[in-house]
Amino acid sequence: MEFSTTKNLGLGGSIAVIIGILLSVIPALSFLGLILMLLGVILVLVALHGLSEVYGDKSIFRNALGATIAIILSWILFFVFLVTALLGLLGVMAGEQRATGVLGASAIALILVVVAVAVSAILWYRALGALSARSGFGMFRWAAIFYAISAVIFVFGLLLTIVLIGIFIVLIAGVVNLVSFILLALGFSSLKPPVMQAPQSGV
Repeated sequence: MEFSTTKNLGLGGSIAVIIGILLSVIPALSFLGLILMLLGVILVLVALHGLSEVYGDKSIFRNALGATIAIILSWILFFVFLVTALLGLLGVMAGEQRATGVLGASAIALILVVVAVAVSAILWYRALGALSARSGFGMFRWAAIFYAISAVIFVFGLLLTIVLIGIFIVLIAGVVNLVSFILLALGFSSLKPPVMQAPQSGV
C-alpha cells in the first residue's frame, strides 16, 4: 500500500469518527453515528497497520488493535452493567432476595469496564506515541494524551452515573474524545513520507 493511500485512509477514518461522534448525540441519527465511528476506526487501524510497516515498528498496529478490542469490550461490559443494574434495582423494589446477587454482578461489570477503558487508553497512547516518535509529528502524541484524558473523565463520570452530574461528566469525556480525533486527523493530514537516506558511495 502506497504511503499516500495509507495517509488518506487514516485521515478519512479520523474524519468519519469525528462525524460519527457528532451524530451520536442526535437520537434520530445515533445509529448512523455508531456505524460511521465503527467504519472510521477500521480505516484508522488499516492506516496504522500500513504505517507500522513503513516505519518498521509493529508495536504501532499491535497496540492500536489491542486498544480497539479493549474499548469494544468496555462497551459490551457497559451494556451488561446497565442491564444488571436495572434488573437489580427492580428486584430490590420488588423485594426479591436474588437482587443482591444481580447488583453484585453489576458491580463486577462496572469494575471490568473501568479496567478495559484503562487498558484501551494505555495501549492507544503507546501506539500513537510510537507513531509520533517514528514520524516526528507530535500531533499524534497529543491525540493520545487527549484520548487518555477523556478515558479518565469517562471513568469518573461512570462512577457517578447514579447522580445527574455523572451524565454531564460523561458528555465532557465525549467532547475531549472528539478533540483527540481532531488532533489525530491533523496528524494524518500533516504526515510526510519518511526521508530515505541515499546510500553513501565509497571513496
